[in-house]
Amino acid sequence: MTELVPGQRVELHEPVVELRLSGARLGDLSRSLGGLLIALDQHKRIAPDFAPIDIENRELRPGAGYGPNGEICLDLAAVPPEVERLIFVLYLAYGGPAGSLRDFDRLGLSVGQYTVTMDMAGRDETAIIFAEVYRRGQGWRLCSNGQGFVGGMGALLSALNIEFAIPARAHRDVGPSPGHHDHGPDHRPPPGTTYTGSGFAVDSRHILTNAHVVEGMSKFDVASDQLNAAAELVFVDPRNDIALLRVPDRPLPVACSFRDAFDIHLGEDVIVLGFPLQGLLGSGPQATTGNVSALCGIGNDTSVMQFSAPIASGNSGGPILDQSGQVVGLVYSSLNKERLRDGGINAENINFGVKGAVIRAFLATAGIEPRVAPSGPPRSRADIVREARAFIYRIRCEA
Repeated sequence: MTELVPGQRVELHEPVVELRLSGARLGDLSRSLGGLLIALDQHKRIAPDFAPIDIENRELRPGAGYGPNGEICLDLAAVPPEVERLIFVLYLAYGGPAGSLRDFDRLGLSVGQYTVTMDMAGRDETAIIFAEVYRRGQGWRLCSNGQGFVGGMGALLSALNIEFAIPARAHRDVGPSPGHHDHGPDHRPPPGTTYTGSGFAVDSRHILTNAHVVEGMSKFDVASDQLNAAAELVFVDPRNDIALLRVPDRPLPVACSFRDAFDIHLGEDVIVLGFPLQGLLGSGPQATTGNVSALCGIGNDTSVMQFSAPIASGNSGGPILDQSGQVVGLVYSSLNKERLRDGGINAENINFGVKGAVIRAFLATAGIEPRVAPSGPPRSRADIVREARAFIYRIRCEA
């Protein structure tokens, strides 16, 4: 067997390949681990004749079946011609002791004569694109991926810009599938589940955050340096991963200001604020800095931008600020390819945020007119953070 590092691509010469997972069985996944096989067409949409396979249920599709030990068997010649890419995804599921995929230590997937191995130690993601099989000319190729998402399945599907109903057992810390927002009992986390995210005030009553932060939860409390209060969910856009909370009992002391220009510039310096890793780091807000490293997301998704300021679990929903302190985006997901450097690629701090233009369109739909101002001259980071502490909030969610 030839082991591949994340990011490596090789030709597949066998007409039939078997996918076998080590560290957990594909056909009998542990209670804490789920698996999907997602087929995309040439337009990077779900292939009509090959719906996503929930591996736990041993679902069958044209060209895809199961061997006697639970392995997936892919007859590549029988895969529908509109299928251009097959993506193998693992996600954290409810019902077991795992808190993130790091609890599985080391996972390996054999595809034909190749092995894709991922060292999960130190990784906080709850969903990962493990490997991809895709057409190239008249044949097929295998790519060892390793792209992880601290926002889980919701962030993963949003990054791929596809939508379908996430399996009910998927860990709900991960957020919603784009275009899918269901608060029914089959989609709720277990009662008593709590976690935290970030948000920021957009007017005197409303706090903006991610849809995946609030998905499936029923109770919300917000806290800042100046205020602690209960909040209620009033509006959600799962497709763009945006949600709006309302604080009914008292006015919020300070609201953010959005930059009036919709454009954001490649290489522009940004500041990110939020409440990552609550219970491990301090309870107060954390500030990191970086720059805008791309003007679109995965698959050329122009609704998001890529930035390099480090983030961690709990940063979701926090503001992205320019050098004059104006809001230009909303944090929503992170890409983690720790082992890419073994293949000569540096992929640290690849993070994504919803662009300010998308946020303002969402707020307009909700009937909210936020403060808007021109971007002024650069200010000191300390002054910007000091001012922003008045309008950022830690959001505690409970099922």
